[in-house]
Amino acid sequence: MRDTTPGRRPYRAPTRPVHRRSTALALLIALVAGSVSAATTDGPAAARELIEAGQPEAAAAFLDSWLQANPEDAGALLQRSTARFMLDEMETGRRDLERALELDPSLRRGWLNRAALDLADENHAAALEAFRRAEALDPTASDNSLNIGTALLLQGDLDAASERFARYLAAYAGAAEASYLVATNYAMAGYVGLSLGHLRRAIGLDERSRLRARNDPNFGGLAENNQFQELLLTDGYAPPPGAHRALQRFEAAYRGAQGPLLGAVLDALQISGQPYDPRIEVTPDWALVWSEMRIKISALEAGGQVELSAPAERFTPEQWRQKSDALLRQIAVQLVARRRG
Repeated sequence: MRDTTPGRRPYRAPTRPVHRRSTALALLIALVAGSVSAATTDGPAAARELIEAGQPEAAAAFLDSWLQANPEDAGALLQRSTARFMLDEMETGRRDLERALELDPSLRRGWLNRAALDLADENHAAALEAFRRAEALDPTASDNSLNIGTALLLQGDLDAASERFARYLAAYAGAAEASYLVATNYAMAGYVGLSLGHLRRAIGLDERSRLRARNDPNFGGLAENNQFQELLLTDGYAPPPGAHRALQRFEAAYRGAQGPLLGAVLDALQISGQPYDPRIEVTPDWALVWSEMRIKISALEAGGQVELSAPAERFTPEQWRQKSDALLRQIAVQLVARRRG
């Protein structure tokens, strides 16, 4: 079973300087996140379920007993190495991983985890070899070019790395996640222009990538970069042709996360029973809330503004009129309640 989704967390380079032990742990958790089943199908199902449930201590205890009776079970050793890495038991996890690969060199996930350890040790040549072993085991796996490109980039081979990244992006044309992951790798390697170009592409495909980048330590090295900051503060969204739109100004000020207008919008959504993404993007001049509508709250010279929009196919004209009018009315009601309170 192989991973075919670009968002399944192939390796992304760590911020430097960083403690090697914690880096290896973070890398290995990232590698197994979202794909534990694919990583551990050769081991006992009970251990896999415990790892998937975020219970590595219980998984390790179960596997200790299992491996006493089945010491040559390479899949179980790989599972226990994963559990130990999650418990920050790096040396014992490494020993289990090495033994698993010795017993069964066909464990592709084992080579990926081995590459993560090598990258954490800054042994880029060994990591590249491990990633190539993983590629040989499944030449069509979605993460091959991203992983190998990362190792090449850290070795200083920009041209070869960029060629592998281009292959990865071609396989996922139109996928924001793919552009985002490439952007993080360029950022960590110090290629600011290349990183920002791919990040702009990711944001253009899915504007929530901007919020993700804002909170992503992999972009920590760009924190003082003016172009990066400008990108984070710019809402370049343009509604598609024929999109539904509604706009209303309010006397209440925006004033960011603690301001009355954003609070009233969230209260109105909750009271009306409309689910919304809890990841709210807040800047000094505007905020975005994603529900069944896109809701932008903006600062004006006097007061604030709420703009609602949605693709034309999401609602009929009558549905849009009813829903947008009801939400804007409820926002006004909540603002009055806040003033009285």
